[in-house]
Amino acid sequence: MGLFVGTLLIGIYGEGVDALLPSLLETSIAVIIFFLTPDKWIRKISRFIPGTLEHSKEQEQYLQKVRDVTAHRVEQFSDVFQALSKSFTNQKEDEQEEDESKEIDYFLSNVTEKTCQSCFKKEWCWAQQFDKTYELMTELKQDLETGSEPNNVLERNFDRHCVKPKKVIDTMKHELSFYEANQKLKKQVNESRRFVADQLSGVSEVMGDFAKEILKERKNHEHQEMEIVAAMKHMGMELEKLDIYNLEKGNIDIEMTLSFYDYHGEGSKLIAPVLSDILNESVVMKQEDISPFPNGYSYLAFGSAKKYVVDMGVAHAAKGGGLISGDSYSTIELGAGKYAMAISDGMGNGNRAHEESVETLRLLQQILQSGIKEHVAIKSINSILSLRTNEEIFSTLDLAMIDLHNAAVKFLKIGSTPSFIKRGNQIHNIEASNLPIGIIQDFDVEVVTEQLKAGDLLIMMSDGIFEGPKHIENVDLWLKRKIKEMETNDPQAIADLVLEQVVRNRAGKIEDDMTVLVARIDKNIPEWAAIPAYGQEVQ
Repeated sequence: MGLFVGTLLIGIYGEGVDALLPSLLETSIAVIIFFLTPDKWIRKISRFIPGTLEHSKEQEQYLQKVRDVTAHRVEQFSDVFQALSKSFTNQKEDEQEEDESKEIDYFLSNVTEKTCQSCFKKEWCWAQQFDKTYELMTELKQDLETGSEPNNVLERNFDRHCVKPKKVIDTMKHELSFYEANQKLKKQVNESRRFVADQLSGVSEVMGDFAKEILKERKNHEHQEMEIVAAMKHMGMELEKLDIYNLEKGNIDIEMTLSFYDYHGEGSKLIAPVLSDILNESVVMKQEDISPFPNGYSYLAFGSAKKYVVDMGVAHAAKGGGLISGDSYSTIELGAGKYAMAISDGMGNGNRAHEESVETLRLLQQILQSGIKEHVAIKSINSILSLRTNEEIFSTLDLAMIDLHNAAVKFLKIGSTPSFIKRGNQIHNIEASNLPIGIIQDFDVEVVTEQLKAGDLLIMMSDGIFEGPKHIENVDLWLKRKIKEMETNDPQAIADLVLEQVVRNRAGKIEDDMTVLVARIDKNIPEWAAIPAYGQEVQ
């Protein structure tokens, strides 16, 4: 009917009455053809016409297929890396013991080949008295491995048993150097295998998490969806699409597509506060992609706000008041609500120490941002620095990983000084014992976990601060007292005061590079308070 009315109006006012009949005839033929066209054909044709529902569904299905294929390939790569990691893992204990036994047998066979092979008592020693001969030779090897001569009792017993005791002992000492070199080489190979296994496992875990992120599915939250849709309608916003992926506490994940004539930050100022009221949790806008055209569709993503925030302060000084410090520090905002603070102290002072510490923190930041666990990251840095050059490149690392969702903190201290936590008038220190990075190829990272509270102060420092005070027996107690006496809770002021106290104690001399990092943990107060969504209730 609309088409006929339109044809009549255009025909009368545009082309005149004479052209009206042919136009009506053409319109009638078009209508007849439309009604005769099967609905199945129309749906098929609609798939190729932009703007139709069928075309949108076709695009969504295509994107879904691409997403599924991509996620499947990523999962396959993850499985490959995990399988490679397992293939590099160490042997079982029983296999290791068997290998050690074989190594001892090979060692003794080399010794006997050069001593017992031409001896007239060979048959008696290794055929009739095999167990006793083997036991005495093994005991001799164990004594010589310690770097000392065989004990008197063992030497007497061996002299009575063997006719060439001195030649056997000398040969054993000579062969022992090759044996120890071989064992050291095997240990290095096993350490390298373990390092590669940890790295591959970390990469596999990151890729597995990425595949899960790609495959995140829209979950069914009908009640909350109806509330959100009603709230958007009540505020006069045109909601095109709403996807609720997760509503777990601390892990909210909502995406929506809306139309704005002129966007003025409604996502963070209005929508996020309304979502906070509906979901009874602080929600913030994580991402926005605003259309440059009026009434164009804009993409907004919302997630849980962090419960805690970190306020930082830092003070540092180079040796002798110079410009280049061997200390380096970094504060890294990681994903998933993680915040990292790190201090690295290169061995010595000047350019070389500065390069060592900067390289350590650069590697740490890149590996942590990739999603690999912190203890694997530190072991990876240690292996890289210890294997990449023959020169001695050592550096300490003091790392604190703060979870901004629950204020838990993990300390990983590699050759670094103690850290302090100030809570009111109470102060306690955090210590861990590990060698500096790059000294040995394999070491266990000791992780110390603490639970922080709002208002707590975390103080980290390099050895220039901790070892700076002169003529003080217990530096740990002195620093605790000085920190306790500070009336301010401003992180920057505390960092400046700690550095000043140490420099004053040294009569104004800066005899080593000094760095102080101070962080205060506070409750996160959102910029916009929750807005009650009036009229969003759905019967």
